[in-house]
Amino acid sequence: MLELLHHAFGWVCGQNLAHTWAPGGVALPVCQRCTGVYVGACVSALLHLAWRPAPRPRWLWLNGAFLLFILPSGFYWIPQNPELRCASGILFGFGLVTFLELPLPRKSKMVLAAVAANPRFPSRAIAASLLATLALTPLLAEYGNRLAAGILTAAGGAGALTLVGLVAFNLFSAGRWLGRRRFAPPA
Repeated sequence: MLELLHHAFGWVCGQNLAHTWAPGGVALPVCQRCTGVYVGACVSALLHLAWRPAPRPRWLWLNGAFLLFILPSGFYWIPQNPELRCASGILFGFGLVTFLELPLPRKSKMVLAAVAANPRFPSRAIAASLLATLALTPLLAEYGNRLAAGILTAAGGAGALTLVGLVAFNLFSAGRWLGRRRFAPPA
């Protein structure tokens, strides 16, 4: 199974062995930055499912900054180490899910009312989850055993599937929108 994941992720990750963790002697199927992207996407998707944070301007600017942080990190404009590569990936994963999730239909009015009544709780919970992800992912990867490798691989796979699903949904929605625009009777 791990060999299949190494092959599948080889299409989207350079899999540089010098930048790949091997907790418990098991090499992860992606590099440190991609581990961060996919684990971050998995955690962010779970948080979005639980709370569906409203796309307020500050929230969008913050997640936009998360996306942009990949530039100085990915182009090595700032010094790199495994933790920074992973952190830039986690932030990118969080931002990516936020922007890919925007076109999804909002949940029920009851959920939206609960978020509006207590807007700080989800923000604090999301911030705490982000900080925990930033701290625990490198710890598991560097000092973990084979179980940690399995957890990171499963979270990475779930994050990758989440991103593929969100992209597919957005492409499908764009196709439907274009189809309606193209075949709509002239006004």
